[in-house]
Amino acid sequence: MDDISTEWEDQSAKVSSGQLLNERLHLTLAFSKRYQMSTAVCYLRLFLPPELSLHKDHEIESVLLHKISTRLQGTLRDIDTVIRINKTDFILLIADITEFECQVICERIIGSISDTYTVDFHYFSITSRIGICMYPYGSKDPKALKALAKAQMYQAEEAGEKGFSFYKGELNTAAYRKMLIENDLPYAIKKEQLYVEFQPQYCLKQQAIKGAEALIRWNHPSLGAIPPGEFITYAEEAGMLNGLFFWVFEEVCKKIAIKKEQRLKYSVNLSVNQLLLDSLIVDLSNILEHYSVTAAQITLEITENIEIYTVKKVNEKLHLLKKMGFTIALDDFGNGYFSISDFIKLPIDFIKLDRDFVFSLLKNKKHKGVITPILNIAHNLDLQVIVEGVEDPLQFSEWVNLECDIIQGFFISKPISFEELSASMDEIEKRVVGSLNGDSEH
Repeated sequence: MDDISTEWEDQSAKVSSGQLLNERLHLTLAFSKRYQMSTAVCYLRLFLPPELSLHKDHEIESVLLHKISTRLQGTLRDIDTVIRINKTDFILLIADITEFECQVICERIIGSISDTYTVDFHYFSITSRIGICMYPYGSKDPKALKALAKAQMYQAEEAGEKGFSFYKGELNTAAYRKMLIENDLPYAIKKEQLYVEFQPQYCLKQQAIKGAEALIRWNHPSLGAIPPGEFITYAEEAGMLNGLFFWVFEEVCKKIAIKKEQRLKYSVNLSVNQLLLDSLIVDLSNILEHYSVTAAQITLEITENIEIYTVKKVNEKLHLLKKMGFTIALDDFGNGYFSISDFIKLPIDFIKLDRDFVFSLLKNKKHKGVITPILNIAHNLDLQVIVEGVEDPLQFSEWVNLECDIIQGFFISKPISFEELSASMDEIEKRVVGSLNGDSEH
């Protein structure tokens, strides 16, 4: 069996994991065909605990992954092949085996690696799922074998019982969709399938649209429009999140440069991944300079995560961004824990209430007793409050009465193209003002 602990650690290998996998797969299938043996192509995914990302010591993650790899090695035979695809995913090639024997091995793998691990007095619970496609009756094509095994892994994830699933000639539609999205995402930018839509943000005090949030979309050739909620997680797992951020940021700068519109401030989502980049400030400065755009025209929306903002390096980065002229908004407020002292330390201008606040207020009017103090504290700290997810006139009226500052949601407008935004702003404002004035025609 291949030494997967070595492959795990040796990132400087000349042959990529993809090339190595293809070589081993073709070799294994040729051997199986010659001697009329069946081979199991298995797609294994580890599900690492969320709390692992909170640890600043990367050595903890490294030790944990090494322990998992050691257990995995102990469950397989010397003739089996294991290729690491990324941090959590592996392809297992198990030759000369029946489906029943493969089932026994998969049960052994899951029983061995899905467990609690102790690293430096920290406890981590790991789970895993395996999708299997058998050669030759599942498929004879190497590429199809890999794709079907991966799709079957998603089916095993949905089933959640045994932890593994065999391809039986028919794919679960949802599992196949997940597999297709994850496989095709790396080509989305290259093939110009991504685009940006803008959702207007309406300022109640000025009774005008004063901003718009840039939202990434993917026009998949066979699946059609795919919302970010379906592919952002995959982008993070594949290490593409930084590339997508800079692509969106540059697209926004292009639009600003073309329109020369000073009235609106455009919001771009900035994740922890980007805040940890040493080159972030320089890269953003270069893009702004290239398109002759000022930082003052852009709001960076950061997700509420007090753990990461207490890190000195990240906090200093936020202050540098503020000094450059960016407006900073704290997104998804209320989704985690933040104290008043945290507000004072962070260079933020807006807080954006989590959309759960909008739905909870609609269901229970008593929740005003929680929301009103939050608004008061924010205003006392000279912060403006953005409410997103406002979908209908009743919700809009409630938030107007609560004296929030900016409204975003389908009631104002669905996300639209930059051209549509420019053309329809007056019409949107007229309709919203009519609603504020109780105009029954609007």
